[in-house]
Amino acid sequence: MYLKNYILTLGHLGIIVMVLFLNACESEKLTDQPPDAPDQVIGFPDFITPNEKYFDVRVDEVPTIGIEAYRLKIYGAVENPVSLSYEELGKLEMAKKTLTIECIGNPANGGLIGTATWRGFKVYDLLASLGIDERATTVKYICADGYYTYNTLEELQSAKVLGALYMNDHPIPPLYGFPLRIIFPGFYGVRQPGWIVEMEVLETRPEDFWIQSGWKTDSSMTIDSKIFFPSNYSKFSQGDSIKVGGAAYGSRRISSVELTIDNGNSWLPVTITKQVDQDHVWIFWEAYIKPQNAGIFTIQSRAIDMDGRIQAESDNEYLDGINSWPKVEISVF
Repeated sequence: MYLKNYILTLGHLGIIVMVLFLNACESEKLTDQPPDAPDQVIGFPDFITPNEKYFDVRVDEVPTIGIEAYRLKIYGAVENPVSLSYEELGKLEMAKKTLTIECIGNPANGGLIGTATWRGFKVYDLLASLGIDERATTVKYICADGYYTYNTLEELQSAKVLGALYMNDHPIPPLYGFPLRIIFPGFYGVRQPGWIVEMEVLETRPEDFWIQSGWKTDSSMTIDSKIFFPSNYSKFSQGDSIKVGGAAYGSRRISSVELTIDNGNSWLPVTITKQVDQDHVWIFWEAYIKPQNAGIFTIQSRAIDMDGRIQAESDNEYLDGINSWPKVEISVF
């Protein structure tokens, strides 16, 4: 592995930025902290979010579903409607998918995001085994908590949508959709319903739960980034080496992330410290800044994906997901 160090100086801001680059397809996390770094929280969260720390957003109370009595009813435009038990679903061919999911209402730099490894059956394959009517276009999911949404048959095939029974190698906890949750790669959590009790195959696309509220739930996740540390309003001394770390994610793989401390007039590259070789999974990144002058600085980040799309500075249309540059304000004395 080839390691290169260099110092980038921004004289008009009185800041030296120290950046470490790893010339490798997959980089390892750099854990060494500069000897003059202040006492601050510099920890990343787990790359795979533990089940007990995953975010929770729902429309009602958590349904109580007994595993013995549970049945998944599949009906509508299929030749062979069925009612499948949890045990029968568990005998289907399984696939795994690691996925970063964000709530469509997550604010800039918000915490409604998590990454988990899901295991379940491919929904399209199950429906196809029952005989899909040639006029069918959509499957509607009906949930035990009163929620409902859908996938088109094209989405089921192209995105390899899963009917997940397991979350991080454990049965999905009741809080996150036990016994069955839909996993739709590249889309917000609003399209990943849990507590599924019915699948209705339809010839026309149905409305979903949020359509009357104006949410654009058919929008894929937009390129976004987050700053984990330092925390907002942290205080530092002139000359301190300040470690900045965060994540970036979206519906495509992230290629790079940049920092600015002058409202986007100039950009500083960062080190990608953790990533996997697939779409729809966040990357972790870090950099060091070393203020030489006193003042209040606003740290912001933006992500760039493999297709060259750049995270927007301001996202004014919050109904299709919020992806404005995150902001962390620090004081230097």
